[in-house]
Amino acid sequence: MTKKVLLLIVMVLLFAAGCADNSEEVGNSGQEGSDLIEKNNDSADQSTHHVNIGLFWLDADIEPTTAWHGWTLARLGVGENLIQLDENMNFVGKLAESWEVIDETTAIFELRENAYFHNGKKVDAEAVKASIQRALELTDRDDVKFPLESIEAEGNTVKIRTEEPWPTLLNLLADPVYIIVDAEAAESAGFNMAPVATGPFRVTSFIAEEGLSLTRHEEHWSGKSNIESIDAKYIPDASVRAMALQTGEIDFATQLNHTDLEIFEDTDEYVVLRGPNLRIFQLRLNMDKPYMKYPEFRQALVHGIDKNSYAKELANGVPAKGPFAPQLSFSFDGEVPYNFDPEKAKDLLDDLGIVDVNGDGFREYQGERIILSYVARSDLGQVPNTIGSAMQAQYRDIGLDMELVLVESDSSLVESGDFDMRWERWTSAPTGDPQSYLQASFGSDGSGNRGNYSNEELDSLIQKLVRTVEKEDRDRIGIQAAELLITDVPALFLYYGEGNVVHSSRLTGIERFTSEVYYIDERMELQ
Repeated sequence: MTKKVLLLIVMVLLFAAGCADNSEEVGNSGQEGSDLIEKNNDSADQSTHHVNIGLFWLDADIEPTTAWHGWTLARLGVGENLIQLDENMNFVGKLAESWEVIDETTAIFELRENAYFHNGKKVDAEAVKASIQRALELTDRDDVKFPLESIEAEGNTVKIRTEEPWPTLLNLLADPVYIIVDAEAAESAGFNMAPVATGPFRVTSFIAEEGLSLTRHEEHWSGKSNIESIDAKYIPDASVRAMALQTGEIDFATQLNHTDLEIFEDTDEYVVLRGPNLRIFQLRLNMDKPYMKYPEFRQALVHGIDKNSYAKELANGVPAKGPFAPQLSFSFDGEVPYNFDPEKAKDLLDDLGIVDVNGDGFREYQGERIILSYVARSDLGQVPNTIGSAMQAQYRDIGLDMELVLVESDSSLVESGDFDMRWERWTSAPTGDPQSYLQASFGSDGSGNRGNYSNEELDSLIQKLVRTVEKEDRDRIGIQAAELLITDVPALFLYYGEGNVVHSSRLTGIERFTSEVYYIDERMELQ
């Protein structure tokens, strides 16, 4: 199937979909965005040094130890770690002014003298110790845990010892789950809605599914920001975020549709920051489906689609070989075993006995037509729908039926196992190391392993990563793990993304971080 035919099919399918119930959803989404923007303007009138931000994400709460909820605090300048990764993926100090890895089990951190929590309490070694211990105890993410032997706290010096060599200790401490909070204040009710942290901005209110309001932290170690307040509103529709930027109703947004960026690139009123990020857009396969247990079936799913065209023509991305983006030192750079080859896909399915018995054009498994359920959240933009429509057409060519299931939340479908493919976007190396993603996404007990994939060889490689110190050796293991995943196909790795940040030119001091863990910090000012 040529690219022109592919695009024509997608356009026809999307036009048909737009004439159905989806048009009502878009209208509702636009109205919600307008309501949120109106609330933002009410707040903006209160201060000439006020900033409005449009969020593409928002969790149910902002307790940093829960799942990935700490990312909200890191992205909005509310929470700070001891150290973090800069835009070049190098460690830099935040609350730690300096640090040193003494040996394979010991690291020492010297804290800033002038760091304070949002409640005015000084950040000292005892407070940092209590915060790290709290995070280790409460987090439900195995991929960020480490075997703590002891934390020694004296003045502004923190010494962390692990029970065994733990080469990713610094990487883990840079994860937002280890944002330093006042552990004593965390005992109070409502902490998960207004954490007491250390960043240049503090939370004054949080409303799930709406947004949060921030005010300036008057005692931040970097000095007082000239921005007095921020309203960060949840606007899941990228088109609505772009419209709000155009009208000046918000000053800052991220993850806009690439087709909208030229609107802002042609004027001095905005600054557009764009470039490769570490996101892998993948379709997780549900290994509990009986036909998914056959490697040949999963291989046929790869051979049946032209994912290179999807990446270039439909998503403005880079075609993916495997889980790790090419700029990472542990990215697989060899030849992939499965490419777009519909005839090969048909042969694999025929050899499995998955054939069209009744002549309706679709293949059956054990007497029942296979209908692949493709699940994507509606707040992830138009691309999942566009690519899903293209896949639907190409799978039909090899005799596989597929239905598109676009939902506001896919949690119930995932929990019940009522899906074949789930659209996911992962930042595969947020702290510059392969272990966390591999363990969480594809480890047998991984917290993000929604497809119940289990592979003893991969689990063994993950355990090797746990104990391997040298970076070259870790990179080699990461490449081995990536190659295994490419070969075994627990997911269809579609493309690597491009990140973008668009903001009013009145704002300065903003960087686009490759990891996308951070968006604003103490450097942001309003001119």
